[in-house]
Amino acid sequence: MTTWIEDVGSYLQTNSIGTVGADIFYNGFDKKSSNCIALLVAPGLPEKITLGRTVVLSRPELDIRVRNVDDSTAETKAKAIQTLLSQVRMQTIGSTRFKSIIPLQDYYFLEQDENDRFIYVINFKTEING
Repeated sequence: MTTWIEDVGSYLQTNSIGTVGADIFYNGFDKKSSNCIALLVAPGLPEKITLGRTVVLSRPELDIRVRNVDDSTAETKAKAIQTLLSQVRMQTIGSTRFKSIIPLQDYYFLEQDENDRFIYVINFKTEING
């Protein structure tokens, strides 16, 4: 069974953002890759019961980090991810039915790491039909 985070990774791949296992990774950056994307699950709000107590929405947060040796490339990729995912409304991606994926703020520059790679971050709140 694929998890919702894996469905998001596959969706990014389908939309030419990157390739799962090559430059899209789960739970942190790949240590060997300078140019990559990390998808992380963060705790979100408690579950929400809607529609007369018939639908339960889980509401985890999705944190995405983009790392690249070129600042402009990292920023462009972060912007593309934010634009793509912020359009998700009442959409099934893989085996997951998303009510929404909403940015908590615009993507932003986090830091330049010890290897002079630029890291940008995008944080989203999600609502998933459970």
